[in-house]
Order: sequence, then structure tokens, then C-alpha cells
Amino acid sequence: MIQATVKQLTLIVLLMWLPYSGVFAQKEKINVFYEKQGDDWVFYASNPTVVPYYLKFQFSELTNLEPNFKLDTYTPAIYPMAKKQRILTLSPQEKDKSRNFNFNYVYTIGEPEKKPDYEYAYLLPYKHGKRVRIAQGNNGSGTHFGVNAIDFNLQIGDTVYASRDGLVYEVKEDSNKGGNNLSFEKYGNYINVYHEDGTIAKYVHLKKDGSWVDVGDQIKAGQAIGFSGNTGYSSGPHLHFMVVHNEDFKSKTLAVQFLNYKSESFIPQEGKSYYAYHPGKGSFEVKDDQTFNEQKFEDNIEASKLNNDIEIVAEEYGDYTLLYVNNGFNRAINGTLKIKLSNMESTKAIPFSFEAQSKSKQYLLAIKPKDPTQKYSYDLSAEFR
Repeated sequence: MIQATVKQLTLIVLLMWLPYSGVFAQKEKINVFYEKQGDDWVFYASNPTVVPYYLKFQFSELTNLEPNFKLDTYTPAIYPMAKKQRILTLSPQEKDKSRNFNFNYVYTIGEPEKKPDYEYAYLLPYKHGKRVRIAQGNNGSGTHFGVNAIDFNLQIGDTVYASRDGLVYEVKEDSNKGGNNLSFEKYGNYINVYHEDGTIAKYVHLKKDGSWVDVGDQIKAGQAIGFSGNTGYSSGPHLHFMVVHNEDFKSKTLAVQFLNYKSESFIPQEGKSYYAYHPGKGSFEVKDDQTFNEQKFEDNIEASKLNNDIEIVAEEYGDYTLLYVNNGFNRAINGTLKIKLSNMESTKAIPFSFEAQSKSKQYLLAIKPKDPTQKYSYDLSAEFR
């Protein structure tokens, strides 16, 4: 957040907001005030927040007064929770002449000497071992044009995990409104986290009362911090994640790297799905749909746990949805599987006729999206005889 305030000697104040794209304007954080001390004007700043800010003065009028710092390069850091931090002094050049000033200042979160760690590998912000599709990537074709941000295809109520250690400095969780219109943007719930390198992570579209953390909490990478949702400017449930760095009072979104289950760094690509790997949380099965072998599922017939009942079962396997028939009767049953597909394709011809062996769960076929960057769905029914 970059903000600007204009003040005059007469204490006329003008406040101007300059929010970054896709992020919500907040109440004024940093206040600059001054006192007359002898012949000098001494400037102070207050910062009621838990994170550092820095600011820059711009004097449109400075008559017969000399600052104690070179103003064009002076960007003082305002410490967290500062109530009256001295930042500037104006002294008269000639005491027997009149003096006046008119100034404004801009400020933003961060510390000017800190630079982003571009080599840091963030954790994917969902459960260890869970595989999630990227609904929209960096500079995406939808709302991410010109912005580095990732939309993870999480559902309402899915747990959100911290991608990096940091300090929680803003939380909004009071909204239950959302919609596919810019007018809903202000209703988005979020958690904002400040990192040690001066970058900021934003976890957006959380559900109402969906934060497990509070302002001032120090959190660890891989820690559960809240619930995903569908609040704010959103066309459907997902988690919007972005990392921002403020430099020279300009906000820049970063194309950060993430850690995969092979402990390799990568940048997520739109339409692909990835397993979350949180070091120290144990191993998990990786279902490699790149080498999908239908024969191994056909050969694996399990015993049914049903009793005098029959059902069609859907199981996720990477990008595939595997369909099984689970027959709990003591006799074989013939059936026909019918599926209406939208932007999906089947490994076998539809409708698909089969014989369900007695007391067995057996594989039928698999379906997967044609274009995973677009919406896809299926509607299935089965006839048994």
C-alpha cells in the first residue's frame, strides 16, 4: 500500500490513497506531525501497526528553512508501534527573515534497504500431499493480466497453510459476500503476512470467520492459518495468492518459486496441478498421470464391502477421475454407464457396457479435462439389469 499525505503549516490536511491493483485500501497508517522547538520545526511520525513503514517528504514550498537530511534521497523507516519517532528537523537559514513550508509525504510498508530473496522456494499453501490445479497463473488471461499471482483451485472450507515464515499484519474475515464483479472486491477476506526480506504475502478470498491467526502472530511455513472461500471479486471458490514488494514507493508483484515433492523449485503454470510438499511432514503417494496406465487399474479387482447393494464410485487420480463399479451382491450384474461430458474426454466409448463381478469393486474407465484452464464437468448415470 502506497499512500500520500499533504500538510501545510496551517495544518490543512489532504489524504490521497494509491492502492495496488487487486488489493484493498486500508485506513491511514502513518501520521506525520511537527512541533515548534525554539527556532526549529521538528517532525515526528507515528506507526500504530506491527510492521515497519518508510516514507519520503516532498516540499512544494520551503522558504528560509534548511532540512537536516538531503530530502531527495531521504526515506526514513518508521518503526512498528512508534508513537513519536523523530524523523526530520527544519532550521532557519536566516533568523531575521520569515519562513514557511508546505509539504506532502508518501509512505509504504517495508524497509528500503531490504531486497526480495528471489531464490526462496515458497510452500504451496494447501495440505501436505494434496494435489491442486492452478486455475490462473502469473499474468493470466483473466484477472491476472500484468500481475504475478496464483489462483489455486481450493474449495470453500479447504485449509490454507502459510507458504513462508512471517508476521501477520492484517486480517479481514468479516465478510460473506462475493461475486464475479469488481464491486465485490472490497468484500474479500484475507490474511496479509510480512516476511523477513520485506516482501508481503497475501492470501485472499477466505471464507467468513476463516482466519486462524491474528494480527501480530508470528507464523511458520506449513502452519495452518485459515480456510479458503469465495468472498470478494471472485467467479468461484479458490485461493488467490500473491507476493508483493514495495520499492521506490512502487508496488511490484513477484513471480515467486515454489517447492515441489522432489524438493525442486518451480513456478506454477496455469492449468497444471501440483502436490503440496511441506518438509518434515512425511511421505505420500504421488499419482503420476503423465504415465497413466489403464491396464493396471483393470487388473486390480478389490473385494466389495457393500452388502446387497451396487454403486458407481468416482476417485481422483491426478488429472483423471477414475470410475469404478462396486457390486455388493452375490451375483454378477450387467450394467451400462452413461456420462454427459463438458470439456472432458473418456478413455473408453460412452455409453459403456460392463459386467460387474459378484462381491467386487472393479475399474470401468477414466475421464479427464480436455482444457484444464477452462471449466469442465461431468454428469453420470448407470443402468443395472
